[in-house]
Amino acid sequence: MFTNRLFEQMDRLFGPAGFDSPDLSPPAYPPLSVWEDEDALYVESEIPGLAAEDIGVSVTDGDKLTISAERAPSAGSGEWLYQECMYGEFSRTITLPVTVDPNAVEANYEAGVLTVTLRKVESVKPRRIAVKAVLPALAAA
Repeated sequence: MFTNRLFEQMDRLFGPAGFDSPDLSPPAYPPLSVWEDEDALYVESEIPGLAAEDIGVSVTDGDKLTISAERAPSAGSGEWLYQECMYGEFSRTITLPVTVDPNAVEANYEAGVLTVTLRKVESVKPRRIAVKAVLPALAAA
C-alpha cells in the first residue's frame, strides 16, 4: 500500500514517464516556424537582443539550414537572484523538406525576428501539365 502511494505521488510529480519524460528536455533553440509556397520555403525565428551582423545563416548540401550566433551575458552587477535569459553560443541545423538554391537565400532581421527566404530549385517546384483534348476519330462511313 505504501509503495503504491509512493509511486502515485512520484507520477504526479514527474509524470508517468519518470525522469525520462520528454517534457523535461530543454526546447530547441532558437525556436523556428517553417512554411512554404510553390516557389520558396520560409523560416522565421525569434532571436531577440542581437545585432543582425552577429547572426549566421548558411545552407549546405542544398537542404540543410543552420542558424547560429552568440549572445553575451548581461553586464549586471551584484549577485544574480534569478536568471532565465540564455547567453553563449548557439547553433541549430534543420533538414529542409526540399532542395533549395543556396545562391538565392535572403535573411532579414527586424525587431528580434529573423526571417529566412529559401528559393526552391526548379526541379522541385510544382509544374502544371497541359492537358490536350483529342478529337474522337470520325467513324468510317
